[in-house]
Amino acid sequence: MEKTDIQLAADACRGDANAFGILVERYRAGLIGYVAGLLHTREDAEELAQETFLRAWREAPKLNNPATFGGWLYRIAHNLAMSHARKRRPALLADDPPDCVAAATEEDHTIALLAAVNRLGEPHREVIARKYFDRLTIEEVAGQLGIPAGTVRSRLSRAYSELRKMLTDES
Repeated sequence: MEKTDIQLAADACRGDANAFGILVERYRAGLIGYVAGLLHTREDAEELAQETFLRAWREAPKLNNPATFGGWLYRIAHNLAMSHARKRRPALLADDPPDCVAAATEEDHTIALLAAVNRLGEPHREVIARKYFDRLTIEEVAGQLGIPAGTVRSRLSRAYSELRKMLTDES
């Protein structure tokens, strides 16, 4: 029987490199897609995904709740991507006119959305991450989290509601 992500994460937290390797395989494509969506470059996304997994492996023994592994991993990736984006952002010169700061771009909206997802409570952030970043079905999310599909639907609904409110309040 195949182990769940939670079981693998618990094993990885105890230093099981094979369990962590399986998690890397399960999360790699989704994580690269997530970071590529933030940075708009696949090469940087692949590099930062690798750095994310390295940091996760080093920090895994400190993870208190293996059930939060997916959200925790995406949080590491998000932080690395934001740090990378800040380093590459050109500084405005003092003589630049104020209108050189363009109106909100698609990238700005994406960053706002991801920041809002990051502010969600853990159960809501977890279902959003697994459904959209890992591209799992509701049934697959339910199976990985060990909760009923109806609970996943309910958490998604509440997450959408919270995201709408957060994003509307920021406008």
